[in-house]
Amino acid sequence: MLRLLASLYFFVFFSIIAINQSSEYIWKNWGNQAPSELGYAKQVAVNLRDVLNTVGINNYPQKNNLNIIHINDVAWFPEQRAALDKGDVVISFDSHDNYQLFMLLNDKSTVVKLGPFAPKPNSILTKYAFKLVSFSILALLLILWLRPLWRDLEQLKIITEQLATGGLDIETKPSRFSAISTLTQHIQKLALQTASLMQNQKQLVNAVSHELRTPLARLKFALAMLAPKDPQQVQAMNQDVVEMELLIDEMLSYARLEFSEREMTRAKINFSELVQAQIDKVSISSNKQINHHLKPNVFVDGNDHYLARVLQNLLQNAEKYGEQQILIELKQETDDNVILIVSDDGPGIPEDKRDCVFSPFTRLDSSRSKETGGFGLGLAIVTKILGWHSGTCWVTESQINGASFHVSLPISKKLKLN
Repeated sequence: MLRLLASLYFFVFFSIIAINQSSEYIWKNWGNQAPSELGYAKQVAVNLRDVLNTVGINNYPQKNNLNIIHINDVAWFPEQRAALDKGDVVISFDSHDNYQLFMLLNDKSTVVKLGPFAPKPNSILTKYAFKLVSFSILALLLILWLRPLWRDLEQLKIITEQLATGGLDIETKPSRFSAISTLTQHIQKLALQTASLMQNQKQLVNAVSHELRTPLARLKFALAMLAPKDPQQVQAMNQDVVEMELLIDEMLSYARLEFSEREMTRAKINFSELVQAQIDKVSISSNKQINHHLKPNVFVDGNDHYLARVLQNLLQNAEKYGEQQILIELKQETDDNVILIVSDDGPGIPEDKRDCVFSPFTRLDSSRSKETGGFGLGLAIVTKILGWHSGTCWVTESQINGASFHVSLPISKKLKLN
């Protein structure tokens, strides 16, 4: 940070000095018309001095209109006195920027003063044009300084986008002229390490998927062979194996979600029909009373497969913990969002634990039993999928004295444009 601030400070400091010096030189030599005006006035003064020296100042008809002073009546600067003795016309300016001309006659004691004269006013347009050019040059120099910095920031943006979408083939080219080149290189190394960890995780998931299923299959086969000898013991062991298979499936399913977003296709979906289809599936095997009120033709942008997974997990959760009834409501409260509410009449969720239920492998103490099942990954999967769709999920107490899960999703952008 210190390097960045120092680099910017010195760059702006020296740029302003260079621009001011250049502008002043250009203004004096090209923009300001005073030099040509003074040159003309000096030539007139020289011609007048020649006339006065020829006819004599006392014989000049307009002597009374001349301002005649003695050379010793003025405190001259040494360079001015030398110029007068040399025969040059000396120019001086008063406090109002009016100029005066002094010339020494041949008697070396009489000085004729002409003026003061107001200089020709400079064009306002020219003055502001010079300012505009000066500031434009400063802006151009700042752009040149910012270009390497901007390129490095773009590289950081690319790195974060690739990591966010699961991209592992990270390749960047930081600029060595940038003030944050060191930071960019460190972040690039960190991104490469993160990509390597993600690749190792993906390989681990694939290995676990293959290596664990094989011994479990052999174990199930062995238990089936032992069943006639000790049916009760074998049945208990078989239940443990089935539970282990389910746990592995859930863990692998959750782990694969880390790499699924970049492969996910999006489309305009009739969310009302998708919710109704999932309710119909649950109703076939459910012994609960399912009441629903769905707003028709509500459209969202997303992937119907993963949104269906969200609905399945929420409905299965309500089916699992509800006692007699499930209430489902789909409504559009604003022009931007649709709200889905899945409520049950189960034991509910304490207010101090409503946030943590969306974390992986989190289960409430009151629900730790094989009868209710679950491994604490269902709601974590819901949260991850909704994050892909810019949606959110939260828990409140339901109107039927259980838990109420609220899902908010943005309305389809394509629908808004129509």
